[in-house]
Amino acid sequence: MRKGMNATTTARSFVAKPRPRPGPAQSQCNASSSRRTGTGFSNVSNQVICPRPSVLLSSVPANQNGYQVKSHAWQQTSASASSSYSTQQTSRAIEWDYDYEVQLAANLWETSGATADQYLDGREKESTREHTPSSSSENILEEKNKMTITVNRLITEAPDAYGVAHVAETHWRSFDATATVRAIAWMAKFGLRSSESDGMTEYANLGEAIKRLKTLVAKFSTEFSTRDVVVLLGGFAQLGWELTPALSDRVRSLSGGNLEKLSSQEITCTVWALGRTNAKPPKRVLKGLEEWCLRHSSSVETPQMVQVVWGFGQLSHRLTDKWYEALNSFHMKNLRVLKPSEQALFAWSLSRVGLCNDRSVGKSLLDAFKSSLRQYDLISMNLMLKCFHLMKIRVPSDLLAKCEVRCLHCMSKCATGPIADFIYRCVKTRHEVNMHTRVYIENLVNSKMDDLNSKDMALLMWSFAKLGHKPKARFLKRLENQFELLETQFQPQSLSLLIWAYAKLRLPVSRRFAESHYYMVWKQMSSMNMQCLANIMWSYGRLDLDVPKDLFQELMAHFKLNLKQCNSQNISNIMVSCARLGKRPDDELLSLIELNATRKMGKFSSQGMSNVLWSFIKLRWRPTEDFLLSFQKHFGAKLQKASPQNVANVVWSFAQIRYMPYENVMESLFESVEKNLDTFSEQDVATLLWGCGKLRYEIAPSVLRKFQVYCLKRARHFSLHDISLSLWGFTQQSVDIQPEVLQVMYEMSIKHLDASFHTEAFVHLVWSLSVRNTNGLNRGAILVGRYEKQLLETVHTLSGYDASKLFCSLAFLDCMTPDICSKLMKTIESRIHCYDESQLQSILNAAETLELTICDHAFNQKVQVAIAKCNLK
Repeated sequence: MRKGMNATTTARSFVAKPRPRPGPAQSQCNASSSRRTGTGFSNVSNQVICPRPSVLLSSVPANQNGYQVKSHAWQQTSASASSSYSTQQTSRAIEWDYDYEVQLAANLWETSGATADQYLDGREKESTREHTPSSSSENILEEKNKMTITVNRLITEAPDAYGVAHVAETHWRSFDATATVRAIAWMAKFGLRSSESDGMTEYANLGEAIKRLKTLVAKFSTEFSTRDVVVLLGGFAQLGWELTPALSDRVRSLSGGNLEKLSSQEITCTVWALGRTNAKPPKRVLKGLEEWCLRHSSSVETPQMVQVVWGFGQLSHRLTDKWYEALNSFHMKNLRVLKPSEQALFAWSLSRVGLCNDRSVGKSLLDAFKSSLRQYDLISMNLMLKCFHLMKIRVPSDLLAKCEVRCLHCMSKCATGPIADFIYRCVKTRHEVNMHTRVYIENLVNSKMDDLNSKDMALLMWSFAKLGHKPKARFLKRLENQFELLETQFQPQSLSLLIWAYAKLRLPVSRRFAESHYYMVWKQMSSMNMQCLANIMWSYGRLDLDVPKDLFQELMAHFKLNLKQCNSQNISNIMVSCARLGKRPDDELLSLIELNATRKMGKFSSQGMSNVLWSFIKLRWRPTEDFLLSFQKHFGAKLQKASPQNVANVVWSFAQIRYMPYENVMESLFESVEKNLDTFSEQDVATLLWGCGKLRYEIAPSVLRKFQVYCLKRARHFSLHDISLSLWGFTQQSVDIQPEVLQVMYEMSIKHLDASFHTEAFVHLVWSLSVRNTNGLNRGAILVGRYEKQLLETVHTLSGYDASKLFCSLAFLDCMTPDICSKLMKTIESRIHCYDESQLQSILNAAETLELTICDHAFNQKVQVAIAKCNLK
């Protein structure tokens, strides 16, 4: 290369129109050839070649929505070299990564015809100047220059990317910096032409050529001008190559005065390429690019600004608040000229760079979305709804209803991904999706079930659960079959969302589906975070699944290992699930959970605290005094937010461990109960009455009267178990139960017993009626006579405690029969070692009231011996 010639100078004669290949593109090439003159092109603009990123997506399947967006970074190029290319956008919508947005970014650069001569134009004369050899070294230099000219001509005349690659592979020794830049730029351009003309998605067998070109970039890295670096960045981004270390080093030169030499279109290309290649430029470079773009924001067209913001977003570079003024002044008013995909990409990019807190920006985006809704495809609409949610922009309900209509129009041409994403977006915006839309989505996805991937399956079922929509059995059957086929694709989050949806909707779970889920959970255990673990455990508990013992132990081991990472809700859900499943963690883990919960008690909600305490009791673990004191302090502070079930569970838990809370805590509880008694269920009221009886807590007379009025009004809704607990609780209070309340509860108990006899509930009823045997009506004796046959058949199933209660009740009511007494004595004798002294004394007192024909003296002696043994202990 002659002295004074650098990598940015070359001959116009090098830039020749590529020879068209036979095929569908032939007519287009012929049309453009009529405008060609000599070896150059007419009407060539002085803009840098800018890569078109749609080649990056050539391996992505075509979208069935198929909208096209022309590249604004390639406008104003030669009419003879421009041709329209289009690639179709994939219809895959993913919640957990940004591939979907990258695809939209690529479409903005989709169609243009910028040619390499755009940048290399006007450089013919100097490089083709005749040399006057004065020595053999000059002759060698001249021959080398001729070879370089030949290489550039071969690159320019190459018919496709294979031709360029062949030149790079065979003549790489004759390449200079200009040829290297030209080869990469033309390969990037040919990528689009090949994908359109012959359907190729990517070039094969070009490894050696690519390797040579990357080596040449490293070789000439110091000779590249700033514009060369921009072109190379664009080419690498277009071709999907990672930046070489040498090119990454040159990126550091893109700052200060170097940027001032570039046009707005070149800066746009630079920012886009850096973002697309996931480069890691220094903050100094990013700051310089940001300042340039902000300083020249008025001269940058709105479509180019979309690409700039997208690039900064991909680089995770947050823009300053100064951008709000620039955007509102020059670009937000032009949003309607953007196509739907550009609007969606712009909204997503603003959220990525932190420009999502300005109300005027949000309003402009919403207005543009509303005005262009009829042109939106489903993917872009989903992205806009996602951005509005991230920006905390409220979308009007009437606009969401129009989005539903637009979705119905687009849905039949879409894959399952965008469909699942749309209903998910509706749920996130708290929009109640129409029943017709839900059913249509269910049927359409059912017909395309084979295309449903793991993430879309989880999102779809989660959305159905949030909407309360139960899919049909045939849909669930196909979904479960597809679930098994996607075994290797499921990640912990998808597994947790899917089983959570089943639990929320209380859907039937087949054994095969459950076993498949167990296996996938075990397989993904090491990568599972605590939120996923808590959701899975909660779902297993709600569905009452028979979780294998070894899997439960693995889950608890993972829970123990990551206990410090758990928040209060995770701990609460995992503990509740263990209690529901009836599977007890080991004492060491329970002790650690209690200690962790005590330290974090202030972060628990009232429901979380109630669930943890209830779970400890169900798992037969008595909390320490420190835990109980901390619980009372924080639960009392959050009592106003506690639900009726939370209050009832707390009283039940204290009663089970015979722990009497502080007086002020109980007073606060029942003040809340008195205010909100109408919101309590029958089971909650029965639990409260029973708990107070166990704790021997005297309910205030005013509250007790309200309880009796409640029972009188809603007696028909009480279950047999609720009636027995309520009557027993009333008997433990100093205020007598009203006769009308007792009578209506008695009548309802008979209806329940006639429908289904339950021995334990019968015992509780008889005990309660024996305590309140008033007004001359022996209701307990009537019940015994009515159900004597059923009692004789089931009395042997009673626990020792219930057998003693029934024995004492029948003796007190004077309705003991020899047959019942005989069976009760056998039950008591077999469990006599389980009673304490007070219980044994009650049994003895009851036995002494019976005639010897019913209860013999030998039974009394056995009871007395047992009492004596208790005294010795």
